[in-house]
Amino acid sequence: MQIYLILAVIIAIFIFIFSLQNPFPLIVHFLNWEIQGSMTLILISTFIAGILTSYFVTIISKIKRIRLIARQKKQIETLTKENREK
Repeated sequence: MQIYLILAVIIAIFIFIFSLQNPFPLIVHFLNWEIQGSMTLILISTFIAGILTSYFVTIISKIKRIRLIARQKKQIETLTKENREK
């Protein structure tokens, strides 16, 4: 757990240094939207969007796995009861 904290601090330091060295304004065009902000802010927000996307994809796969395990447990119980009756 401490390794994650150390990595987070190192990444935060790099982001801070990057933001100090790159204060340039940037305009992003997406469909009909136009967003203007500092390059660092836009890069950090896209990084966070990527993290959230991967988190939600992981959550979906975990939910599917939990449902599968629950179905398999019910099937095991059913088969065990059937086996005991024989």
